[in-house]
Amino acid sequence: MNFTKVITIFFLNFCFLVSYSQPVNIPWPDVTDSSDLVDTRSKPIEYQVKQIFRFPEKGICADNMFPGARLNDMIMINDSTLQAQILPENHPVNMSPWYAFRMWSETSQTIYLKLCYKHGQHRYYPKLSSDNKHWIPVDSSNYFSEHGDTSALFRVHLDNDTISISAQENITSDECKRWIDKLSEKQFISKHTIGYSTLKKPLLGLSISESDGKNLLVILSRQHPPEITGYKEMTAFVESISENTRLARKFRKKFETIVVPMMNPDGVDNGFWRHNAGGIDLNRDWRHFYQPETFAFRKYILEKIGKQNAIVCFGIDFHSTQEDIFYYLKKNINPDKENIALKWVNSINQLFPENSFKPEPTGITSQTSRNWFFNEIKAESIIYEVGDNTPRDIINKRGKEAARQLMKILLKDI
Repeated sequence: MNFTKVITIFFLNFCFLVSYSQPVNIPWPDVTDSSDLVDTRSKPIEYQVKQIFRFPEKGICADNMFPGARLNDMIMINDSTLQAQILPENHPVNMSPWYAFRMWSETSQTIYLKLCYKHGQHRYYPKLSSDNKHWIPVDSSNYFSEHGDTSALFRVHLDNDTISISAQENITSDECKRWIDKLSEKQFISKHTIGYSTLKKPLLGLSISESDGKNLLVILSRQHPPEITGYKEMTAFVESISENTRLARKFRKKFETIVVPMMNPDGVDNGFWRHNAGGIDLNRDWRHFYQPETFAFRKYILEKIGKQNAIVCFGIDFHSTQEDIFYYLKKNINPDKENIALKWVNSINQLFPENSFKPEPTGITSQTSRNWFFNEIKAESIIYEVGDNTPRDIINKRGKEAARQLMKILLKDI
């Protein structure tokens, strides 16, 4: 490689680093709660060692050698019990300890597994799969931990066939890409690379529209790697907007829907609990945009607004937590009109009274995506939280119906 090429590559890398090391200064209200102030400059993380754990005396093996895996160590406690050690990517970290690993045995046998966490406590009920497509929760008769236990103990049967054990369904960036590719076969849907992650994975986006692009509905998901239920409800929601129904066609002629379904592919594929490869919670980086993922999203949306002379009519950020919650803005973006979020959540709850959302108003100073929508682009938005254990059939039905209800509200509002 000649000297000129070396200098050019050095300069480009330097510019890239500088672009993400300098904070973006956008309008933000005075912060009175110190917990709303988070330093989102990159921090060191610890990658798990990819390996096979072998226990020849029992003829058992386990491994973490696949995307989305999280298993830092495994030891034998006694003749019948193995202990899986699960560590976060760095610390402090939110209590969302993700785990995913595979096991197999030379002979048919039943063993006990104990999940232990460093800097965390058990949250996700274990699920099993033989094909990584169909996941079944461990039978309650084989689960021995009590609510509030920091670790988990359960029984699992092993044989020659590999079984996957995971906190939730393991949906990686490759699977998300396949979903994007399938959806973008429709004539009115296009896919884009809006930027790149810390580890240079593409951040893929969808545009769903038959309109002039003046009115935007903006959707993002998977800022936090383990939050599978929010992702699944997002896919059902987006598929509903993409259907060949009279309502969906009418909506697409008035609105362009922008979707970035996987904001944190590095965290997802590395089995992180919460952060990106910069060691940061992306949903706290919406004020200064130190991380390339949030930086790219903001740049893409602002450029789209500018090029199309568009307005963002509503923003949705899909997440997961222990229950179904709508975090909406305590302050109305347009005092002359009724809050879209409240109209929307009430319409969903009427249709799903047994699986309703709890509407919860919050302030506008924390460094989240929802508050960025409000503070910089003056758009109403919500954090759409789906319960960890919400039934998957409900997630699919509710996600599709939630889209229909919002389309009706936005069409009437516009």
